[in-house]
Amino acid sequence: MNRLKGTIQAVVTDKDISLVTILAAGEIFSALVIDTPQTAGYLMPNQEIDMVFKETEMSIGKNLTGSLSLRNRFAATIKEISAGKILSRIDLDFKGHPLCAIITSQSVVALNLTVGDNVVGLVKTNEVSLMEATI
Repeated sequence: MNRLKGTIQAVVTDKDISLVTILAAGEIFSALVIDTPQTAGYLMPNQEIDMVFKETEMSIGKNLTGSLSLRNRFAATIKEISAGKILSRIDLDFKGHPLCAIITSQSVVALNLTVGDNVVGLVKTNEVSLMEATI
């Protein structure tokens, strides 16, 4: 599980769902949660949180151009590739924070990914979970 510490910047709520803007490692991220400040007391600006997302929920982009609807985009460097027959593990460095993506080995070949490549990590807003910060 990928984990980044962050600080909530804003919370916009409609009915039982909230769009939360988070500052983590100097970058802005978004999380869509089925909670509100009334049901989850930690959903307030300036609150420190842990932002988590599964390795299988992260995509990798290389040489991206144009626009995407994915709000969570961040530059990273490939540190290691553990290739399997079907799936590959891509270990990334995001501003000194280790992150991991699990993608198909076919995608590794199609993107011509190698250690040292600068890539973009992509995570859909609804795939990011928030937790009260741990010490």
